[in-house]
Amino acid sequence: MKKIFGHRGLPKIYEENTFTGINKAFDYCDYVEVDVRLTKDNNLILFHDPNIGNDLIKDLTLNEINIALESSQDITLTSREQIKGKVNFEIKTDTLTDTEIDILYQKMLGIFDAGDIVSSFNWKSIQSFKSLFNCRYGIIFDKEEDIYQAQSLSNHDDNLFFMVKHNLIDSRSFNLPKERTVLWTVNNENDFQRYIEMDIYGIVTDIPDTMQLYRK
Repeated sequence: MKKIFGHRGLPKIYEENTFTGINKAFDYCDYVEVDVRLTKDNNLILFHDPNIGNDLIKDLTLNEINIALESSQDITLTSREQIKGKVNFEIKTDTLTDTEIDILYQKMLGIFDAGDIVSSFNWKSIQSFKSLFNCRYGIIFDKEEDIYQAQSLSNHDDNLFFMVKHNLIDSRSFNLPKERTVLWTVNNENDFQRYIEMDIYGIVTDIPDTMQLYRK
């Protein structure tokens, strides 16, 4: 059965990347995809954008984030027990130095459960840390030219997952193992119905409460 991934929880109903929305999403989906970032004082928060206002998250302490957002309790990741189901952790490294990336992954190693998937647009970081993961891992991409390099990595790694922008599945050059392919982010119901008939692993959507009705 194809897996449904709730994109940052239930973002059409609850604030995205919050434990409230994430845990409610498990009523409808198999996984929840969340974004993880590192703060200045080496705390983990669930947040998609690299900045809050004019400040980068990497330059803000958790207390400063708490003030800026009025509360950060529902997005501060301290324990895997805060999340009640399987997670696709997207590791956000776009603003970080190599040292900060290392700190982020080292902290996440204590969070991952065996049923989780860790992924990133930073392919190098996944390759560097994959031997330490106790869970599945994957690379994220959204450009057709990335398919060839992904295929090369696939030839040498039978465990690697591919988190792919959904329209790339129709590319003539797409030849990645579909059983390890997850398509994102699919909110059109006709597209979802078509993809769910394919031999892919899963589909990421903002509306898992609606899309789960199409799953047989």
